[in-house]
Amino acid sequence: MKNLDKNIHTTPKDTITNSKSVLEDFFIHSLQEMYFAECKISKEFSLIEGQIISENLKKILENHYSILLKHKIRLEKIFRLKDESIEGKNCETFNALLSEGKKQLAMFADDPVNWEIALILVSQKLAHYKIASYGGLAHLAIKLNYYKAATLLAVSAQEEEEFIANHLNRIFDAFLASHVEGYKN
Repeated sequence: MKNLDKNIHTTPKDTITNSKSVLEDFFIHSLQEMYFAECKISKEFSLIEGQIISENLKKILENHYSILLKHKIRLEKIFRLKDESIEGKNCETFNALLSEGKKQLAMFADDPVNWEIALILVSQKLAHYKIASYGGLAHLAIKLNYYKAATLLAVSAQEEEEFIANHLNRIFDAFLASHVEGYKN
C-alpha cells in the first residue's frame, strides 16, 4: 500500500505562483460568463414575459427578474473591486442550456398550459446552473482571498436556492395538480 502522507509530486514555488495567476484569470473569466448569462436571461425574459398567462407565474418570474438585477449589480461590484472592466463573455454552456430551453418551449407553442409548465422547468434548469456557478465562484473567491467577492457570490447562490425552493417548486406542483390528470401532491 502506498504511503498516503508522502508527496508524490513536488511543485516549485514559481509554478504555484503561476498557478494562482491562472486561477485568478479563470475566476475573472467565470465572472464574465455569469455576467453574460444574467444579461442573456434578462433579454430572453423580456421576449417571453407577455406570453405568460398565469398571473402567479408572471409575478414569480418578475420577482426573480428583480433578483437577477441584484446579481448583475453584485457582479459589477466584484469587477470594480478587482479593477476589471464590466463585460460579459460568451458562455457556451449557458448558451446550450438556453437553446435547449427554447426548443422545449417551442414544443408547446400552441399549448399555453404546458408551455408554462415547460417554462417552469427551463427556469429551474437555469437557476440550478446559476447556483452551481455562483457557489463554485464563492469557494474559489475564498481560496483566492477575495472575501468580499465570496460573500457577494454566496448571497446570489442563496437567492437562487430560495427562489427554487420557495417559488418554482411550489408553482410547479400547483400547475401539475390543476392541469395534469391523476397528479396528486
